[in-house]
Amino acid sequence: MDIFLLTLFLVTCLLLIMVVLLQKGRGGGLAAAFGGAGSSAFGTRTGDVFTWVTIVLTALFLLLAVGASLVVRPPQQTVAAPVLDPSGGGFSEPFKVAIECPTGGAGIYYTTDGGEPTTASAKYQPGVRIDVEPPATIKAKAFHKDMKASETVTAVYTLAKPEQPEAETPPGAETQPAEKPAPEPAP
Repeated sequence: MDIFLLTLFLVTCLLLIMVVLLQKGRGGGLAAAFGGAGSSAFGTRTGDVFTWVTIVLTALFLLLAVGASLVVRPPQQTVAAPVLDPSGGGFSEPFKVAIECPTGGAGIYYTTDGGEPTTASAKYQPGVRIDVEPPATIKAKAFHKDMKASETVTAVYTLAKPEQPEAETPPGAETQPAEKPAPEPAP
């Protein structure tokens, strides 16, 4: 559709240029340059025909110009993906998550239930950290009114097992190195 519309627009432009150049003007027009200074190049009623053809081509030119500007548009830019800090991992206690978006003016929306974020989801307030209790999954997406929405960023926070302290050896008990087996006699 885009190619057809642009081709039709280009053909209309060329026809309009030709018709305007062939019309008789105050000085005789382009037709006078080809030897028809005293008479019309295509007969006596060509002035009226060229006038109507010019009007029709001009109207078609304007309609195609408006149509092409509405249909043929450059691709929209995409908002940069939000960045979560921390971006995931194992945690043994509640913590806070910060979200930032490199694209200025973008609104960041997030979910904590693993659902896809939309503009109806919770909106992240810059500078305020989100309280998270593991295990949790946060999905964030950035939106801007003049751009395509960013890709969805997912951060998975798992419950880390608390580290077990190593068993201490009682005082006085020394560990003995394992005995090496005796070498076998050579035959």
